[in-house]
Amino acid sequence: MDLGGSVLQSWEWGEFRGRHGWRPLRLLDDDNNAAAQVLLRKMPLPGLGFLAYVPHGPLFQDGSNLTRALDAISDHSRKEGASLIRVEPRIPESTGLKVKGFARSESTIQPSCTRILQVLEGPEEQLKALPKDTRYGVRRAGREGVVAGPSENVAEDLEDFVTLLEETAARQKFAIRPREYYREFMERLPAALIVARKDGRLLAGAMTLTFGDESYYLYGASAKEGDNLYASYLVQFEALAAARRGGATRYDMWGPSQPREGDPLWGVYQFKKKFGGVEEHYAGAHEKDLSPLQARAARAAIKGYYTVQKLRGKTSGPIND
Repeated sequence: MDLGGSVLQSWEWGEFRGRHGWRPLRLLDDDNNAAAQVLLRKMPLPGLGFLAYVPHGPLFQDGSNLTRALDAISDHSRKEGASLIRVEPRIPESTGLKVKGFARSESTIQPSCTRILQVLEGPEEQLKALPKDTRYGVRRAGREGVVAGPSENVAEDLEDFVTLLEETAARQKFAIRPREYYREFMERLPAALIVARKDGRLLAGAMTLTFGDESYYLYGASAKEGDNLYASYLVQFEALAAARRGGATRYDMWGPSQPREGDPLWGVYQFKKKFGGVEEHYAGAHEKDLSPLQARAARAAIKGYYTVQKLRGKTSGPIND
């Protein structure tokens, strides 16, 4: 039975994360009614055991399978040495996750709110579906001489993109990963790099993944001088075209989770809203102590990480990457 699931529950994602300190544990129940890819990572301080993390999972046929699935995942994770398990299934916020032993986490890793656009059959239809001001931005970029599309020289363009991402992160105060992470991301995953240039200068770019009927906008960067040229608008339009070519029908803009004004990601949130679509709200991260003493210490360590990031004026970024 097809349980669906996002790219974060795919075999490819588990193998990729396995190269960055996580160990994938794949579980399937006897009736094929539930499944999960659990990512295990040793906590940075000795004696704290492992963190077991289930991004966008577990997967299950219906709500009646969820409790049994979470119990089984917890048992297997405990046997692997995990002291704390954190799950983030894509179930509606209105439904919530109500399973004994699991409580809402103080923080999330994946966005608990995201914006979904429908990928339509052709570029003209896609353009007409965009809000008026956004259509203007897409067309204006072309009139300004901005040229965008999938990279034809990924190795070279990726280095320029990551440099631009570093500049964007410094300007907007959000955390990013080491350069090698993005290189492997492009090499080992069903990824696309969309770039927008004018006169050879990279003005904006996006890294996307397409898996099944979904495409995901995971990383984006833009030069300050590209704002008045609407380069980022054209990048998103071309990312939708790449999603269409890849067979996707949904384009996930990947959060952010409704930041407050003044948050480093406020501008990103406002930009994504300009493309319309609908917001999907998920139940968010929930966690369970598998070894109470170790789990409390592990949770304190994770909370300390987020506190330090806030004091530095940055978003949380990746844990332990």
